[in-house]
Amino acid sequence: MNSTVRLLLSFIILWLGLRVLGKKQVGELSIYNVATIAAVGEMAASLATDLHDDPTDFIFPLLGYFLLTYLMSYLSLKSQLVRQVLEGIPTIVVSNGKILEGNLKTLRLSMDNLLIKLREEKVFDLKEVEFAIMEPDGKLSILLKPIYRTVTTGDLQLTTEYKGLPTILVREGKFEEESLKNLGITKSWLMTQLHAHNVGEVSEVFLAQLDSSGQLYIDLMTDW
Repeated sequence: MNSTVRLLLSFIILWLGLRVLGKKQVGELSIYNVATIAAVGEMAASLATDLHDDPTDFIFPLLGYFLLTYLMSYLSLKSQLVRQVLEGIPTIVVSNGKILEGNLKTLRLSMDNLLIKLREEKVFDLKEVEFAIMEPDGKLSILLKPIYRTVTTGDLQLTTEYKGLPTILVREGKFEEESLKNLGITKSWLMTQLHAHNVGEVSEVFLAQLDSSGQLYIDLMTDW
């Protein structure tokens, strides 16, 4: 097999494999996606340039990497537990304006790095932050205190109310037992609320969350 054919073959396999992985920005790639891209990039280059080796020595491992990565992505989509193991979970680093040093240590994130990430989101003063959450992809999500939000409540000197993080009560058709327990909410109460929104079974609910003002947000499976 000449070098031109090998080059085209490696390009086609690499292109098809990346199409299988889906359209994601670099910052949205999971750890196993990054590992796969690094490995297949090396093998694709070897397939194109190592003319003395059998092409199948590279083709089958390439296809295997893409197949395994696709399988892990599929399992992550179907299982919350697998998703948490493979991709991690969001971690609160600032709660009610207080820095959670223990969570910073768990993330191996220094105070300087936290401040840098805040500045990247145009937040230069920690006292403005109500909540900050480190997402699995490394991005920092920030909820500002009401007076500092861009709706100009501070400029207008309007009275603002405390707004904490909403609590997920149902996720992908299943009750969040720990959340219900922490809020002192019973399943029967929640089902009554769901029935009031014309929801017959909890299995119909993709996501249900309760905010600090008692408002229940419901997203149904049928919304897909």
